[in-house]
Amino acid sequence: MRTLMYHDVAPRAQREAVGFPGPLAARYKLEPDAFEAHLDALAATGLLVRPLDADEAAPATAVTFDDGGASAPLAAAALERRGWRGHFFVTSGRIGTPGFLSADELAELARRGHLIGSHSHTHPTYMGRLTRAELDEEWARSRATIGELLGSAPRTASVPGGYLSAAVIASAAAAGYELLFTSEPTSRVSHRELIVRGRYTIWATTPARVAASYAEGRRLACGRLWLEWNAKKLAKSASPAAYQVLRRIRARGS
Repeated sequence: MRTLMYHDVAPRAQREAVGFPGPLAARYKLEPDAFEAHLDALAATGLLVRPLDADEAAPATAVTFDDGGASAPLAAAALERRGWRGHFFVTSGRIGTPGFLSADELAELARRGHLIGSHSHTHPTYMGRLTRAELDEEWARSRATIGELLGSAPRTASVPGGYLSAAVIASAAAAGYELLFTSEPTSRVSHRELIVRGRYTIWATTPARVAASYAEGRRLACGRLWLEWNAKKLAKSASPAAYQVLRRIRARGS
């Protein structure tokens, strides 16, 4: 199974009004037409597309969305037109704030068959650098908030920034999550205190054919993303501050 990681879907002129603002977040936001092209390319592969809950057999591929931005209903409708459902990971502290899903919209997505998971409570930049007490607060508060809104607590979560550590995993498991998604582009599954799965990041500039190649597991496309991700991982570990400066410079130039 290979999982694609999207964020928001919005026209360029509306990017700042949807999800997290700023040039770094904008790098993940697709134009609506581009998103439709991605879904068409995915459909052409013939792969089974559906979300993955903690105790279910894995489909061929899943489509996930991080942050909980206000474009989620638009993305969900595009999936539904193809008979698919998605997995939406929500930053619970942003629910009901400008640019993000309202509580009613979140409940409506769940009612229509989309899975809702946690993306932490405040979306820390480097979750792996938080103390255990801070991690416990992020995971537990998010799970409780979403559970209160939906009537049942989520069993799945995704790590903001993909910054994974043993403490992040242990804290998520202690909070009651059973399946944790990262940003590592891999189809390998790790069974630790909970199940850990990777995902393939989709950028605003990712061509539809490349997204389909990730889903199909084509070696060239998947290998290239894996090398890029590991280079970034090393840069983050060496100097998080310098890495953030470099990201901002690149984002302004894109």
